[in-house]
Amino acid sequence: MHPELDYIEDPVAAVQDTDLLLHLTEWPQFTHIDPHRLAARVTTPKVIDGRGTLNADTWREAGWTVLALGRR
Repeated sequence: MHPELDYIEDPVAAVQDTDLLLHLTEWPQFTHIDPHRLAARVTTPKVIDGRGTLNADTWREAGWTVLALGRR
């Protein structure tokens, strides 16, 4: 529908060289993804959890800066 966008099926490949991860779904394959595995792929390990479904402590322990809307 939007040819200007890139669509990638693998969430790990999708974060390659990104500066910010926006977590905007409650789908379990994204909620339960390993933050250590993703940290090795990103330029800057920063995530905004717009659904409040990530375990912020786990992500912080993996080296991420976490902003969870409505939470600390």
